[in-house]
Amino acid sequence: MKVTAVVVRPEDEAVLVLPSGLPQVELADGFWFPDVETPLRAFHSELGLDADVLVCLDRQPDVTAYLLESVGAIPSDARWVAEVDDPLVTAAREHLALPSGHPVTPLWTKPGWYADALGWIDEQLDAAGSPRTGVPAQVRSWGLSNVLRCPTAMGDVYFKALAHSSTIRPARVDALPLLFAHEPLLLRRLADDRPGSVPEPLAIDEKQVWMLLPDLGPPLATEPKVEVWIDSLRGHARLQRSYADQADRLLEFTCVDRRLAVLDGEIDRLFGPNPATERLEAAERARLPRRAKELREAITELAAIGVPETLLHGDLHPRNLAVRDGSVLAFDWTDAAVSHPFLDLVTFVERRSPISEDPRLTDAYLGEWEEYAEPADLRRALALAQELGALHQVMTSLHLPDHLSGPSAEAMIDGAHWWLRSLVS
Repeated sequence: MKVTAVVVRPEDEAVLVLPSGLPQVELADGFWFPDVETPLRAFHSELGLDADVLVCLDRQPDVTAYLLESVGAIPSDARWVAEVDDPLVTAAREHLALPSGHPVTPLWTKPGWYADALGWIDEQLDAAGSPRTGVPAQVRSWGLSNVLRCPTAMGDVYFKALAHSSTIRPARVDALPLLFAHEPLLLRRLADDRPGSVPEPLAIDEKQVWMLLPDLGPPLATEPKVEVWIDSLRGHARLQRSYADQADRLLEFTCVDRRLAVLDGEIDRLFGPNPATERLEAAERARLPRRAKELREAITELAAIGVPETLLHGDLHPRNLAVRDGSVLAFDWTDAAVSHPFLDLVTFVERRSPISEDPRLTDAYLGEWEEYAEPADLRRALALAQELGALHQVMTSLHLPDHLSGPSAEAMIDGAHWWLRSLVS
């Protein structure tokens, strides 16, 4: 994977040029463009370049390009120039010229934002008695979020800025709603309500949708003990059960309404003409009407089994759970919703994490719901939820592109297409 950088100087937006042209590094195949820590580390170690990612300009199977803001060292043989005849520089200039508040343009994609964010971070850390001890590392950046890892005296602290309907203008006036919770506010309320069940923010800025979180530990995906995996699902089920039949309260917490009746009402839109169905093969599109009928029947059957709709994480996979001293907490709650709880297992169980497929995990999870249905009925509910969970993911992905641009929007359409194919193949 070849990664190219258009690096601008904050004070005058001059472009950094090397004797060979724009800065460029090679990364291993499989690199995912939002995970910007990897290319930034390569630019630093190989070229002596320190910068922050503003936006991904282009993403192709073997090429990725970013617009970067210089924040420190530059290569000794580099020079700053006012104009460069290169399509990537033209794209970068077009982005930099967008006015404040332009649709689908998060504030973190414009020069100067990091200085403001760092000021807030330092203010919060100083107030907590654990000031920053080094330069933050940018971990992730795309249209949905921006994450920095900040070293402090009490260990690493993570800063996260999020896309939310209160901060992002959609591309169209008739855009579908952005189905994202206000994660900082949600976590604050859940942590107050159920201490120890979710990560507790160290600080939040409700208006800017910012938060600071402590380091929660390594991801569950790296945990070799099956007992820890079992405990993670049991704990999640207990948290979900504690909010059974409290839909209104969860909606007040900023969860999105994704109950089965809402999902039923979206099927025609999800299976009708849209950017994801257009990418299906003709034979796959021909199967959509039959699948729509089957999924409506599945919704009716699942609702009748009697497991109450409650808190749904929405993206519960083994890299969105962290392990610290044997305790597991789920993070990245932007997709939090009110829905059928079993839909969370469609993302949790995955082939690249073999332990997640151990039947003891699902046995433990279902065991927490036996007050609502017989074991056989719970297993049937889980089977139905596997299909409806895929439909839920299609809905999430298709509601996002109107609030994103460039590679971030394309990634969401790709995701919707992948989940659709799982339903019709």
